[in-house]
Amino acid sequence: MPMTEPHSAIFHHAKAVFFDFDGPICSVFAGYAADGIASDLIALLRQHGTVFRPAVDDETDPMEVLRWTGIHKQDCLLDVENYLVKAEIKAVESAEPTPFAIQVMRRTAEEGRPIAVVSNNSASAVSKYLVRHGIDDIVSFVSGRTHADPSLMKPNPFSLTLAANRLGVSTTEVVLIGDTVTDVEASQAVGAKSIGYANKPEKRDILLQAGADAVIDSMAALL
Repeated sequence: MPMTEPHSAIFHHAKAVFFDFDGPICSVFAGYAADGIASDLIALLRQHGTVFRPAVDDETDPMEVLRWTGIHKQDCLLDVENYLVKAEIKAVESAEPTPFAIQVMRRTAEEGRPIAVVSNNSASAVSKYLVRHGIDDIVSFVSGRTHADPSLMKPNPFSLTLAANRLGVSTTEVVLIGDTVTDVEASQAVGAKSIGYANKPEKRDILLQAGADAVIDSMAALL
């Protein structure tokens, strides 16, 4: 599929390419439902006698349960983090690859541009997925979630800055392919470009309104 502006120019002008993990590379929880993991984390918090104020006991996103714990229940944070890491490692065994993602990553590597995965998922889960699908050799660095410190998750740009430093590039020279507002916000915070991946139709306007430099609805648009 031929590329058209503006995502073509943004993608090709970047000295390094960052990919968010869940969405642009794969559907992490395709075979191990995220809402079930969130429920398990909430049950773990209940075992510690947690009072859910403000409410989080109906949350279906495990990452948001982790964020909540970091703010409101610090004494449980390590237990929740450790449980989530194990769940993510299990989840990547049945994660569904995003169509065309591996082809895009391989072509980027063939062009001589370094690749980093910049994710709110644990680095160990990301690395396991990359090995499982034979693409660990083309990823220069995995910048995953800082263990038991959800305050550093995107939209905090910490993971982008860390990846840029490891790759020896400026954050202003990279592009992040991501599917969430937090990806866009993290990019903006350090002057990186962002290409929003609208894997659901309703995400296109959301990502554009957040300030994404371009939006695509298929990873094939980057081939």
